[in-house]
Amino acid sequence: MNCPRCNTELPDSATFCVRCGTPVQSARFSYLPAGAPSWPTSTPQNLSFVQEPNVVESLPTDGSPSVPQKRAGAAKKSSLSIPVIIGLFLLSILIGAGVTFGILSANGQLAFGSQPTTPPVHLPTPGASATPGASSSAQGDQLPTPTSFQTISSSDLGISLKYPSDWQKVGPSPTQNNDIEVRLSPSQQLGMVIFITRYSQSDSSNFTSTRAANDSNLAAFSQVQGVTNLQPTTSSQPTIGGVRWDEQNATFTGPNNIQYDFVTIAVQHNKTYFVMTFYSPDTYYKEAVRKYFQPMFNSFKFLS
Repeated sequence: MNCPRCNTELPDSATFCVRCGTPVQSARFSYLPAGAPSWPTSTPQNLSFVQEPNVVESLPTDGSPSVPQKRAGAAKKSSLSIPVIIGLFLLSILIGAGVTFGILSANGQLAFGSQPTTPPVHLPTPGASATPGASSSAQGDQLPTPTSFQTISSSDLGISLKYPSDWQKVGPSPTQNNDIEVRLSPSQQLGMVIFITRYSQSDSSNFTSTRAANDSNLAAFSQVQGVTNLQPTTSSQPTIGGVRWDEQNATFTGPNNIQYDFVTIAVQHNKTYFVMTFYSPDTYYKEAVRKYFQPMFNSFKFLS
């Protein structure tokens, strides 16, 4: 460019004349190199990246702003992904169930076949003080003698009897088969318990005799966790509450390889079956019968 005053030729980037000092200003300044085409002022319409992929714009005729709309292909892709997500979710559930099944099988916590008609029983383990010779030097005097008895009289069970006052009582309450059952056991860990069960009318109809009721009771008890080698031994017919009962004795091995004596006694009264079940470590079974169980049977009465 030239100085407007003295017409001296100046470079395009000059801001004043080097000869006369007159301020000068370029009419247009550009960062582009000489000979480069001018910077575009509008977006070319033939470029594919001008719009968002899978988005088309409708041009309204009234001049209002347009609303982007997804192409049909995108909607189809989104709908197809839903079954894939559901499939992955179901697959994860199946994998988790398989892992759980494997763990339970390894730990022996899965039961197969028909379940016993009676609810599961937790087999108590005798404490250290109840083991043979642990607290008494005289055989036959290892168990504490009850100082008193209290009476349970239940219209639901239809019976009454006395049991040691320091024993714990659970029930009477319905079982999962709507039978009525009460559980009595010492407060000490002596490894013994007695169940008195009144079967429902539907369960009673399944028995053909008191022996069948005892056999069912033995089969159910053999499935209790911790019970092994359950073997029937002798049988008898004691009189309890003025009624002749059918008694079946057995032995089994419990936790810590302790030997137990097991007894199930059944009777049919007013077309309903009643069963009393008790067991004790073999070491002091006779003493338990003399001090605990026999006094209970002596006090037993039907309420109707």
